[in-house]
Amino acid sequence: MSTFPTASSPPRSPTHATPQPASPTLVETTSPPLPPLSAASTRTGPASAAGGVWTKSSFSPHTPGLCSKDLNDFDFDGIDKDLERFQQDELVKQALSRGVELKGYSAQIEQELKEVEMESVKEYVQQSSNVAALHGQIQSCDMILARMQEMLLGFQADLGGISDEIRHLQEESRSMSIKLQNRRDVEAQLQKFLDKMVLPPDMVSTLTGKEVSDAYMEYIVNLNSKLAYISQTRPAPDGSSLDMAPKETAAGKEMAPKLEKLRLKAVAKGRDYFLQRIAELRNPKTHVQMVQQHGLLKYKHLYKFLVNAAPEVAEDVRTTYVETMGKTVFSLFRAYHAQLQKLVVEVANKNDLIAVEESAVRGLFSSRVDLGKRGDAFSLGGRDQVLGTVEDEPILVHIAQAQKAQYPYEVCLRSVFKHLTEAVTCEFLFCHDFFDAHAPEPAGQNDSGHRGTETFNAVFARTLSLCLENLENYLFNCYDAISLLLMIRLTIFFRRIMQRRRIPVLDAFYDRVTMLLWPRFKAIFDANLKSVRTANAKKLGGVDLHPHYVSRRYAEFTATCLALHAAAYPSGGYRGAPAAVLPPVMQTGGEDMLLHDVSTLTREILTLLQRLAERQRGIKERYVFLINNYDQILNVFHERRVEGEERRRFEEALAHQRELFVEEELKTASFGRLIAFVKDSEATAASALSEGREGPLEVDAGKAEQLVREFAASWKAGIEGIYRDVMAYFANFKNGMEILKQVLTQLLLYYTRFQEILKKAWPRNPPAFAQDVVQTSQILSEIRKYNRTF
Repeated sequence: MSTFPTASSPPRSPTHATPQPASPTLVETTSPPLPPLSAASTRTGPASAAGGVWTKSSFSPHTPGLCSKDLNDFDFDGIDKDLERFQQDELVKQALSRGVELKGYSAQIEQELKEVEMESVKEYVQQSSNVAALHGQIQSCDMILARMQEMLLGFQADLGGISDEIRHLQEESRSMSIKLQNRRDVEAQLQKFLDKMVLPPDMVSTLTGKEVSDAYMEYIVNLNSKLAYISQTRPAPDGSSLDMAPKETAAGKEMAPKLEKLRLKAVAKGRDYFLQRIAELRNPKTHVQMVQQHGLLKYKHLYKFLVNAAPEVAEDVRTTYVETMGKTVFSLFRAYHAQLQKLVVEVANKNDLIAVEESAVRGLFSSRVDLGKRGDAFSLGGRDQVLGTVEDEPILVHIAQAQKAQYPYEVCLRSVFKHLTEAVTCEFLFCHDFFDAHAPEPAGQNDSGHRGTETFNAVFARTLSLCLENLENYLFNCYDAISLLLMIRLTIFFRRIMQRRRIPVLDAFYDRVTMLLWPRFKAIFDANLKSVRTANAKKLGGVDLHPHYVSRRYAEFTATCLALHAAAYPSGGYRGAPAAVLPPVMQTGGEDMLLHDVSTLTREILTLLQRLAERQRGIKERYVFLINNYDQILNVFHERRVEGEERRRFEEALAHQRELFVEEELKTASFGRLIAFVKDSEATAASALSEGREGPLEVDAGKAEQLVREFAASWKAGIEGIYRDVMAYFANFKNGMEILKQVLTQLLLYYTRFQEILKKAWPRNPPAFAQDVVQTSQILSEIRKYNRTF
């Protein structure tokens, strides 16, 4: 449908007119003319078929062409809605407000529409030439587009042919790539086969004409792989021989004799080389580790070649090495041990017991006991320093001989263990690196997976037996219990070192050493225990108030046993030992036995000291003797930092003897009657209290007066006498001052209790002698003169 401009629209210029095809329908249109914009709102009904505008008057019953049936079919509700909508239009409202006649206005609008329609027709007629030209251009464009379509269809057909050619080329390229890859795979497999089969000329000349060197080792490794390859009875796993065994191929049959000749030549040269290097180990001044590292281990692949190519030759080489190296190590340790034996000093003999008769310890030209031998075999002294030198270098014999040095046996044993540990470590690592360098043989053939350990055991078998034999010979005449305990500790330390290095080959050796040391220690300990248990107090030398040598020996021996006992160190180590060698608490089988024996020895020494105390003249001297001996034992325990049951038992025994001495000293120092009066009076008071009797305490007034006057006259002299006795009895000043303090305190307590008894006997009227009672402050002032810490 064509669109026409409205009456209010300006006429379009020819340049802006939309070209339309020249057609009769452009002029004769069936569309009704559009009303002008100003009159658009005045339409009140739908357009008729003739193109007119319906008005309200057009619906009159007298309107021609309408019948009552048409009126009945007409939608008056729609008309009412249109009327309501038009009434809201501003133009309609203005027209109605001015009183415009609608019928005349409608006719005017229709006339204007006709005029606009005619003008539009004229304009289209004027532009008919342009429309015709446009139509011609459109037809020309259609022809051009048709030719372009034919050309593109041709291009499409050509491209289809080119695509087929490209697909064909791609298929050919893919096929050629597969062929190339197959040829490369074949070339790689063939190259592997040739590399493992062919013998290069320089390889043959090197293996047959030159000495063993680094280049020789490279060709030996290559030859070993070629022999292993050609000896396969099945197709090679890497597919280099395809589906045939390498030795069944034409190349394999041709190369097998040549490889065999080369194998025999290389085996002979390798055997000669190793036997020459092993022979160097027999020379006394040969550096064994240098020969092992640079002459043997450097060429371990040559030995691997011998194992694979000639197992009997490899076994011959191993056997020769075991014999040669075993003799070398045995000779070195035998000579070293013999030289160390000359440096050993004897610390104890069979007479060095805790309780030994006086004749055994008396000097050669004197009837007195040799005080110099009292603690040498029982005191630890500085001998435990050997535990802190575990990682130190061993003793150099020639230097020690030049310095005329002498050592206890445990120091020499530490040096032997140090040498043994280092030699075992080096030899064990060498044997595993050299003799286990090759892969284990298949099942059913020679199993060499543990060949290194077997070789090591064979090399060191005689040497370890020598060390055990030397130790056993020493233990036959050993009476040094301290040395045995130190050697047990050293055994634990060196076992820990080997475990830290992950070389457990000496565990059985250290077990044997421990089984030798503990029984001998038990025998020596039992001998000391027996000497204490069966000792005759009259044959143990003179007994005075000073500590007996038996208590000193016991204290030193017990402190040493507990200090070296493994359970004495919860952290597992020994103070003074380097942190790297501190062992854990390693039970060696004798720890519980040792603690039990020490407890038994403590019980027996207490009994022996009681027997020795009975040789004193008086009861007070017995107390003094026991106190001095107990104090000496506790001082040694304190110096050695010994804690536990033994120390507690002696502390209790010392406290009990001090109490007995205090009572006895007060009795013999002119205070005995006063103490007896106090005890009797307190007993009487307790009896009266239990019977319910009341009143003043009944005491002998004359006796009380006599005691008051005696105490007032002699108390200062009594305290001075106590001070002199204590200083004379007890050599240990600290112990003497403690006992003096305890005696004077007890005296003050007795006198205070005596004053309380007097107050209870005369609660209201003090007796006449009360003025002679010495005041407590006076006694305290006097006591401070003798004891500054009181």
